[in-house]
Amino acid sequence: MRYFTLTAKRTSGDTADVEAALRRAWNACAETPCPKCGVQAWQYCRDRTRGAWYVTRFHRPRQDAAGVPDILPPVGIHGLSWAKGKGTFPWDDRRVPTV
Repeated sequence: MRYFTLTAKRTSGDTADVEAALRRAWNACAETPCPKCGVQAWQYCRDRTRGAWYVTRFHRPRQDAAGVPDILPPVGIHGLSWAKGKGTFPWDDRRVPTV
C-alpha cells in the first residue's frame, strides 16, 4: 500500500474483523485485472492526465470484479474509503503489495 491506504468509517463491528475485511478487499483488488484502465492483476490502476499515466486508486469496476461488495458489508462497510493520498506518482508496472 505504498501509494494509498484503505480506511473505514467507525462501524459497529469488531476492529479486528474490519481490518481483516479491508485486507481481504485490498488483496482481492490486487489479484484482479482492471476492466476500466486495462492493467493486469498485481498492478496499480492508472489514469491519464495531459498525456501521462499516473497511479490512482482501484477503479470501481475493478472493485466490483474483485467481489469487494460482498466482502465488506458483513462488517458494516458499504464501500471502500481511502486515506488521503501521499502525492502524485507516475505510473509504472510496479507490483501491488499484498497486506
